[in-house]
Amino acid sequence: MVSILNNYVSEIKLSADVLTQGILKTALNEHDEIENSSVMIKSNRFIVDIHLHKFSVEAAAKLASAFMEETGYYYSSFYVRFNEGNRVRYRYASCKENKEGFYCDIVIS
Repeated sequence: MVSILNNYVSEIKLSADVLTQGILKTALNEHDEIENSSVMIKSNRFIVDIHLHKFSVEAAAKLASAFMEETGYYYSSFYVRFNEGNRVRYRYASCKENKEGFYCDIVIS
């Protein structure tokens, strides 16, 4: 699955701008189960770090699903999930029809 995601990302013109960063931050503000969060830009990609009041894999999955639904472009989105003990990591990318899009590493703990 990781190689499929890498191929998908290689076909996208990645952009990590402050407008998209603001959209990602706003989407996080809508969820009461989040204790704190941050959205950083590194190497033209977003790193989204989320700490829940009460972590569980189920809570992380529900939050990630809602977050991706709220922030993804309608044309195409793809993600891979990794369970890492007391946290879950998502590698997530989405693009418009013109192949402009973004990539996020989402870490939920």
